[in-house]
Amino acid sequence: MRLSMLGAALACGDGGKERVRIADVTADAAARANEGAVDETSLARATGGGAYTVSDAATPGVIVGRVTGATARDTMITPTKDVEVCSPFSESVVASTNGGVGNVAVWLVGVASGPRDDAPRRAKLTLNGCRLDPRMQRVALGGTLLVNGRDAMMSRLQFTAVGAGETTRATLLFSDVGQVVPTSTAAATPALVRVSDDLHPWVRAWLIVSPHPFAAVTAADGTFRFDHVPPGKYQLVIWHEHLGVQRTAVRVEPNVQTNVEMAY
Repeated sequence: MRLSMLGAALACGDGGKERVRIADVTADAAARANEGAVDETSLARATGGGAYTVSDAATPGVIVGRVTGATARDTMITPTKDVEVCSPFSESVVASTNGGVGNVAVWLVGVASGPRDDAPRRAKLTLNGCRLDPRMQRVALGGTLLVNGRDAMMSRLQFTAVGAGETTRATLLFSDVGQVVPTSTAAATPALVRVSDDLHPWVRAWLIVSPHPFAAVTAADGTFRFDHVPPGKYQLVIWHEHLGVQRTAVRVEPNVQTNVEMAY
């Protein structure tokens, strides 16, 4: 990994205003971890093995990141079942604008304490037109997911924790238009959770259930941001369903913005 530090240390400028030092972190090809299935323990042990405690750092840092390296790719889905409901549609396999990569799950490993997680305690997932929306989202640990089925067909959604020894967390059945089914077991413990329909194999979505606030989904331009990060050394993990997983070491210093760029 190439690490460069830019700017001056935190100091008082004109009028007593503070200036914040900027740190840049670039993960080059030689430092990339092997791509493949995400380690199921990565989110489960994202706090370093213990429980996450709420404690505000006196001088937290900021991580501003971007994931790049993949061009936009679409695929045409032609359903083979329930075709009176499931019309052919185009699906974004890799969402990308301005060279960034969207729908990438990002999280820090090794954060034992920090601010309270402000993720909504209720999240929504919609099955409409034989596809799930949103494709990737973060769900608060212990939160409730409200799944809305808008298709006039039988669907059986499976919520599965990804990794070695995959386990099904919940199974939801849908048969009526407008049916809303809540589930709390999908986000009961930290994990990357795959949502699939075993009656319609092209239906797919993903949930990030993190034990701390430092998890995100990249925008289409590949950007993400973590505020109020306690100073320390962490591992940054990125994961995309088609591009795989990568990891890099990140050091956060007090009152410093750390810029991270990783490329597939």
